Amino acid sequence: MYGLVREEGSLGSNPGSKDIARHLYTRMFSGKVVIVADRPTVLIGTLRRQWFKLYRRTSRELSSTLDGGRIFELTKLRTRMLTMRFTIRWPDDLPADVYIVTTEQLLQWAPECRTVYVTCDIELEDLHRITAMMPQGSLVVLCKFN
Repeated sequence: MYGLVREEGSLGSNPGSKDIARHLYTRMFSGKVVIVADRPTVLIGTLRRQWFKLYRRTSRELSSTLDGGRIFELTKLRTRMLTMRFTIRWPDDLPADVYIVTTEQLLQWAPECRTVYVTCDIELEDLHRITAMMPQGSLVVLCKFN
């Protein structure tokens, strides 16, 4: 993981989809995101639910502000949030912004992304193989569901 930014425990001691959604909210303009999970089908449902809660919160904030600059910024955020595509198919014919996949799927196809969230146990060797092709300065967030 040479030249990558590595975060451990930045989402708390027991992170959930809510914490990942909040962190993803700050990284949504940084490029493609890969989330490594044991059960992608379960995670995608809970993550999208939390994502739309953040969208509604952003919409409420937009409706309550009078600052023109903030209105422009929140409108841009809301538009990006609605156009983000989440998928559990790897690799997919249609491009997506957030891929939720297993370790085995990633080992067959190297991710071209700027952010990787690891939410399951993974061997250090596999982590190095997965992150080897990531551009310098990309973010790897190590978290684990209990």
